Amino acid sequence: MTTNINHLVNARNALNELNAHQVIVGIPADNDFLNMIALVQEMGKHIQSKKYPYLVIPTGNAQGRKTSEIVGLYRRGHALGIDDDSQPYGFKVMFVLKKSVDIPSRPFIRYTQDHYQDNWTSLLNDCVMDILMERKTPKDVYKVLGEQMVSDMQKTLDNFSDPKNAPLTENRKGFNNPLIDTKRLRNSITYMVIKK
Repeated sequence: MTTNINHLVNARNALNELNAHQVIVGIPADNDFLNMIALVQEMGKHIQSKKYPYLVIPTGNAQGRKTSEIVGLYRRGHALGIDDDSQPYGFKVMFVLKKSVDIPSRPFIRYTQDHYQDNWTSLLNDCVMDILMERKTPKDVYKVLGEQMVSDMQKTLDNFSDPKNAPLTENRKGFNNPLIDTKRLRNSITYMVIKK
C-alpha cells in the first residue's frame, strides 16, 4: 500500500512540475538579426531605401560578394556590374538597384503551430502516461516535446513554397525555397523551457 501511495505522490509531484512550465520553440531571443528575419518572413514587409537612393540587391553573378569586393564595378541604368564581352551588351549585372521591395508574408511559425498542434498534444498525452508509469521525468518530457517541435518547424521551413521567391532571388540562390538560403534561420530553431 505504501508503494502505491509513494507512486501517486511521485506522479502528482512530477505532473505539478510539468504543469508549472511550458515548452516554446523559435529563434534564440539573443539573436536580433535572425529574429528580424523571422519577423519579416512571418509578417511580410515593405522595405524602402532610406540612407541611399536605392536598395542594392545581389544577383547570382555576385556570388555572395559585397559591392566593395568586386573590381571594376560601375553603374549602368538600374544595375551595378562589370564589363564582360561574353554578356549581352558587354555588361555583367552583379546587383540590381531598386527604390523598394515587398517581401510577402510567409507565416512559417503560425503554419507550424496550426498544422502540428494536435500532434504535439497527442505526444504530450503519451508523455503524461509515461510520467504516471514512472518511465519519464518532466525533463524527459520537455526534451521529447521540444525536439519534436523543433523538427516540425524545420520541416515547415524546408517545405514552404508559396509565395515563392522573386525571380531575382531565385536566380541568386539557385533554387526556389523562400525560407531557405544559408540555413542559418532553419538551424537556429531551438526550444526553451520556461516557467508559466
